[in-house]
Amino acid sequence: MEKIMKKIIISAGLSLILVLMACTLPGGQSKLEKLERQRDALSAQIEKLKGEMASVSSPGEPAGKIVSVKTMLLQPAEFKHTIQVQGTIESDNNILVSSQSPGLVEKLHVTVGDVVSKGELLAELDGAILESSIAEVENGLQLASTIFERQQRLWNKNIGSEIEFLQARNNKESLERKLVTLREQYNLTKIKAPISGTVDAVLIKEGEMAAAGFGAFRIVQLSSLKITAELSENYISRLKINDIVRISIPMLGREFVRKINAVSQVIDPDHRTFQIEIKLPAQEKDIKPNMLAVLSINDYTNPEALSIPKEIVQKTGDAQFVFVAIGEKGGWTASRRQVVTGENNQEQVEILSGLNSGEQVITFGYQNIADGQKIMPVDND
Repeated sequence: MEKIMKKIIISAGLSLILVLMACTLPGGQSKLEKLERQRDALSAQIEKLKGEMASVSSPGEPAGKIVSVKTMLLQPAEFKHTIQVQGTIESDNNILVSSQSPGLVEKLHVTVGDVVSKGELLAELDGAILESSIAEVENGLQLASTIFERQQRLWNKNIGSEIEFLQARNNKESLERKLVTLREQYNLTKIKAPISGTVDAVLIKEGEMAAAGFGAFRIVQLSSLKITAELSENYISRLKINDIVRISIPMLGREFVRKINAVSQVIDPDHRTFQIEIKLPAQEKDIKPNMLAVLSINDYTNPEALSIPKEIVQKTGDAQFVFVAIGEKGGWTASRRQVVTGENNQEQVEILSGLNSGEQVITFGYQNIADGQKIMPVDND
């Protein structure tokens, strides 16, 4: 074959020389066109011969050499595809408690880690001015009530004028309303827990000003934890509620299995993702908000799949192929099979077509063989 290649190359060189000579001879144009056609024919023969040589043997092994390989018997088995994604542990009830009125922080009643009940006092703001106003209005209301009661007794006996009675009643009711307003304002100086839970953060200090509407405490309800994760929009049609998820908490070195409780049907336009939620059981005491969780979601299962190690699938252009061992009377040979693959996981790839159950697929030594290569299967130790 090497001699043939040399002859073709020499012929191509001679053709080139003749082309150059033809350009200087009479009738050179017609001769030039003829020689160019000969050159093109030789080039086509060279390319064909290269392809034939490549298909006969690989660069690493002579065609006649017997290569040792390992094989696996292809049989139907369950194949699962999983999605690996990171999630974050959150609390359904994670509340930032703020002061409803501005004021100087007079006293803190809790610290980080304290367990509090709904309505429990967390902090007090300075309410001295309101206390004085309340005391003043209470004294005025006491006098106004006494005057009104006397005017009412006289009015019931048809003594005195109606104007005096109405003025006394109006004065009393006005002070009552003012007292209610002042007491409500005074209550705003008390920061109370809106839910039962654990104090996760204290964001104010005694002696500093607290601003209305800005966070003062964070309270977390650890009995209501969940995992949220963002997944690519490509998976939105493949995941559904109650799909099985294997959860790993790397910080705690723990794994457990749960089900998906919610699958968002809205795509985030900025990140092209959607969200899933997985609720955690209340007895998981060591798990805390903002811990990292690694999720393995089983989104596809084929109970009778033909699957092989994905590293043995080779590619040439857009085609994929593997080698199988064919047993004959004279020994074993390698047969190249083009395959169509389906889903793949970390180790295996699903074969949709190209292989049949019961065939021996070559799993070791496949890089050094070609179609029709003599092979020797060895034990898979």
